[in-house]
Amino acid sequence: MGRRPGGTARPTKSAILDAAERAIVQTGYKSLNFRDIAAEVGIKSSSVHYHYPTKGDLGAAVMRRYREDFSERLSHPPDDPDGAQAALNQFLDGFRANVVDLDSMSLCVVLLAEKNLLDEATTEELSAFYQLKLAWLSEVVSIISRGAKSKEACEREACSILAALHGASVLVKATGDGSFYEKAVREYRNLANRMALA
Repeated sequence: MGRRPGGTARPTKSAILDAAERAIVQTGYKSLNFRDIAAEVGIKSSSVHYHYPTKGDLGAAVMRRYREDFSERLSHPPDDPDGAQAALNQFLDGFRANVVDLDSMSLCVVLLAEKNLLDEATTEELSAFYQLKLAWLSEVVSIISRGAKSKEACEREACSILAALHGASVLVKATGDGSFYEKAVREYRNLANRMALA
């Protein structure tokens, strides 16, 4: 993919991160090894170690890039409730397109399943990724509620939305029935109405 062009070392580092991300998603963090990454990129294993001395360094770099790329794509929600609802619906659609429709687990979900194997830096990046999503969702909820909900209430609603997304993705994967996703998120498509009924 080579998502971050730059200096002479960047294409190689980017290719290593691309290969490592694919490997984690496909076979898990435990199976990640430098020889396979090097073979896919077409470099020596020592070159991978040059950029990322340890598996922990590589895992943290993969998760950091994943979080930074996600943050760049996550636009600031509009200040009006209708615009914020549209942004939330795009968020729901994006999750479906990138996780559910592709019939794959996201990088962060795979890493969470093996959290006991992760080093502190990777765990911190994983936490920061979820905090980013929760903060954005909390802001969206606040805008849709026109400021009527407290910060704590907005955070609770954000947690509910994120839990519904991840729960729905697991349910779809377990059953093979993609319709469960929309059933799980339907109430968030018109969040103002859901909050009025709560």
